[in-house]
Amino acid sequence: MIFGRRASKTRLRAGRNNVWRCQETTVQNSAQHNEADINSPESRKAVFRSLVDLYAAGDVSSLDQVIPPDYVGHVSAGDRDREGFLQSILYFHNLFIYTKDSFIIEDQLVDGEKVVTRMTAHVHSRETGEPITLLGINIACIIDGKILEEWNTWEQLKIPQS
Repeated sequence: MIFGRRASKTRLRAGRNNVWRCQETTVQNSAQHNEADINSPESRKAVFRSLVDLYAAGDVSSLDQVIPPDYVGHVSAGDRDREGFLQSILYFHNLFIYTKDSFIIEDQLVDGEKVVTRMTAHVHSRETGEPITLLGINIACIIDGKILEEWNTWEQLKIPQS
C-alpha cells in the first residue's frame, strides 16, 4: 500500500460477456495504518494460507473468513460462485482423505493484489486408501483480507492403479 493521496486498488469489474476480472483502478486512499497491514504482501499470503487450512479441514462453515459473498472462481469446469466453491470442497472431501498437513505451499509470489501460489497436495483415495499427489497453481485476487476472485488448476501426479 502506498501512503499518500492516491493509491492503486484492484476491484472486480464486469468485462465482456459478464466475465469478472480483477483490474487496477486508482482511488483515493485514507492511508490508515491497519488498512496497510491487511493489504500487505505478507497479509495477503496469510489469507491464502488460511484458505488452504480451511480447505484441508473441510471447514466450510468458516469460509466467510476469507471468501466474500461476491466471490468468483475460474476453474477448468467453468466459473463458480461462493456456493459452488463450498460444494467443490465437499465433493473433493468425499473423494479424498485430507489431513491438516495435506497441502504444502511450495512458492508464493505477490504482485499488487494478486497472490500466485504453487502447491502440492498429498491425499489418499477414499475408495482404495492409495496415496495421491496433486500439483496446483492458484492466482488469487485478495483485497482487505478476502479472496474476491481466483484462477486455479490442479494436476494429478500419480494415477492410482485400479
